[in-house]
Amino acid sequence: MTVDLEEWFHAFYEADSGAWDNLESRINRNTDYILDVFTKHDVGATFFIVGWIARKYPELVKRIAGAGFDIGSHSDMHKVAFGMSKQGFMEDVKRSVSTLEEIICCKVKSYRAPFFSITESVIQYLETLHQLQIEVDSSICPCKTVYSGYPNFPEYGPCFLEIDGWQIKEIPVSTTRFLGQRFIYSGGGYFRLLPGWLIKRCFQSKNYNHSYFHPRDFDVVQPDYHASLVDNIKRKIGVSGARQKFEMLASLLQFTDIQSANKLIDWSEAPVVKISPK
Repeated sequence: MTVDLEEWFHAFYEADSGAWDNLESRINRNTDYILDVFTKHDVGATFFIVGWIARKYPELVKRIAGAGFDIGSHSDMHKVAFGMSKQGFMEDVKRSVSTLEEIICCKVKSYRAPFFSITESVIQYLETLHQLQIEVDSSICPCKTVYSGYPNFPEYGPCFLEIDGWQIKEIPVSTTRFLGQRFIYSGGGYFRLLPGWLIKRCFQSKNYNHSYFHPRDFDVVQPDYHASLVDNIKRKIGVSGARQKFEMLASLLQFTDIQSANKLIDWSEAPVVKISPK
């Protein structure tokens, strides 16, 4: 179980970071709801936190870590990986990791790129994580998404990525198939959109499930934003029924965090995906 800890306005692909401080913050109240559900159902989870959020709300990060949840990096300024140079990506990750480690006083060992934006064209950027001694990446979504995705990536579940002689562990989001097409059932807008009975069936039929959520997924009164009508509708669709499905899911299976999963997985049996750098 994972949570991408970001504000409601981070849902927009091209949100202007210069305006973020002037927008209403809803991160604390929405995170409180998630923490309450996790505590009630004894859910273990990793919170992938945006560096900007951590600097603005360090006490929230401390509260999450103090409650026993795992902390990972979700970039520093919520920029897509394929929109940056490799050097820019490195600087962004380094700043986010430094921010989080200063707050929680322990090593950050996992990372997720915003919008699952480690695509085939920038897969070599993960060398930055290897250099920063981050053990696990969770940035790959093995299907096409609205903004990115890696549809040609094997549906192995946990695996090693091997690129130019170095390796990193990958714990991708779980997908399923319908009419030959891959799709996400386990989190975000896809979870909000799908009916509860289908979500339950997907989770119970899989040996590997990896869920991801955002605090805004459960916020029925989040503000409007100066974006297209389609983007605003997409952000809010299914929110009204998300809490009921989320609490059903939390009670359905026993969930754990990324670092606990890292210890449970038999990595000696994990497949290796060898990728030739572009």
